[in-house]
Amino acid sequence: MNLIVALCKSNNGIGNAGKIPWMLRNDLKNFQQITIKTFKPHTKNMVVMGRKTWESLPDKSKPLKNRINVVLTRNTDLNLKKEIESHKDTYVKHSFDEVLEVSELNDQYNLSNIFIIGGETIYKQALQSGKVSKIYLTEIYENFDCDTFFPSISDKEFNLTYVSKFYSENNIYYRYKEFSSINCDNVQAWQNHEELKYLEVLNKIITKGLVREDRTGVGTYSLFGERFEYDISDTLPALTTKRVFMKGIFEELMLYISGKTDNKILNDKKIHIWDGNTTRDFLDKRGLTNYPEGDMGETYGFNFRHFGAEYIDCKQDYAGQGFDQIQNVLHLIKNDPHSRRIIISLWNPGTMDKAALPACLCFYQFYVDTKNKQLNLQIYIRSSDYFLANNWNTLTGALLVNMICNLKDINLKPGKLVVVTGDVHVYKNHLDQVKENLERVPRPFPKLIFTEEKDSLSDYTYSDIKLLDYNPHKNIKAPMAV
Repeated sequence: MNLIVALCKSNNGIGNAGKIPWMLRNDLKNFQQITIKTFKPHTKNMVVMGRKTWESLPDKSKPLKNRINVVLTRNTDLNLKKEIESHKDTYVKHSFDEVLEVSELNDQYNLSNIFIIGGETIYKQALQSGKVSKIYLTEIYENFDCDTFFPSISDKEFNLTYVSKFYSENNIYYRYKEFSSINCDNVQAWQNHEELKYLEVLNKIITKGLVREDRTGVGTYSLFGERFEYDISDTLPALTTKRVFMKGIFEELMLYISGKTDNKILNDKKIHIWDGNTTRDFLDKRGLTNYPEGDMGETYGFNFRHFGAEYIDCKQDYAGQGFDQIQNVLHLIKNDPHSRRIIISLWNPGTMDKAALPACLCFYQFYVDTKNKQLNLQIYIRSSDYFLANNWNTLTGALLVNMICNLKDINLKPGKLVVVTGDVHVYKNHLDQVKENLERVPRPFPKLIFTEEKDSLSDYTYSDIKLLDYNPHKNIKAPMAV
């Protein structure tokens, strides 16, 4: 037995005053295709509905063609039964148990599948019966006033097995999901709801974003002000719909922790993420003609460890110069955990002209939950290349929290990571890659473990971290705009 339903994501609403509040012709076509298609020749599917659902159908649509129609009602009135059964391939049943007893119809029509199509009471009875093997759900991303609702889908009984890309019709955005009973065989289960937020925003950017010019000349689709929250107490929010370059994220963070700004250090480790923004041509166009090629300038690493010092170039030794924000954060976490000033600022308005690329991830604020002994972090990203860099910046924050918590003198566990973005955008030349990304189904986030505790953040090497159960889809390559 299968169940098919369209509902508002915000409230699980499915109808109002006996009618469907929205008109989505393509979704109706999808409903028709699913409920008509059979897997064996010379068979039919059965659609089961309540009396109110039957009455809500237009007269021209009664009965639903090429399907056996069963109307479930507690009303035993003979005239009602005759009225409904006057239609070909249409039957009246008075209890859900009678629906399950389909042998007479099966003998006559050789049934392929049974689909429960509403309304609220019938859906509840079907789910309570324990006989539902699959749920086909249309999730609508608009608010409608409803007076009937679909029951919650229990993650103890069903696994989410498919999520489509987003569709739009009549300025209404929607997508399809499929759930399978945990008792079904060959089901690839996933419960990674946090990655769905990422995909939702990705779709919203390309469908509702403003078209804006940018410094690169490529052009973007852009939104302003998005917020994400991840539970990093047990997993690492590494995207699974495309593989992330974890070694690159780690080594870049370690470069920042070292206070250095020389891209050649990354190049020596076969990491080339900064190459486009540190070429001779790029630096000269920025007016940084005195910097050697590969110089990142007064940005991340320098401001981590030497904030406020006079920046010359990446070849200088800045030991003891400026304000060490990393050490200050560690000191406050250990000695003043209730402080609201456990902050790393990478944005210095007065020296932006000294950076090859002014910091995109420009603010960290740590919050120590002394009751639960957890370390939380909120980051602010002023400019987020959503497809290429958003998750990269997210993982930089998550990794830093985990590394701090793994220090010997820090008696804390990772808590939550909040990511706030300003201008969040997709470059116009990434549309094909984005569409490919949206068609993929997320898988569970991996776990991050360390081989041993450390005395200092500087002591970490890439071999000290392990990702467990990371099974992403293949990487999707896209050119970086510079």
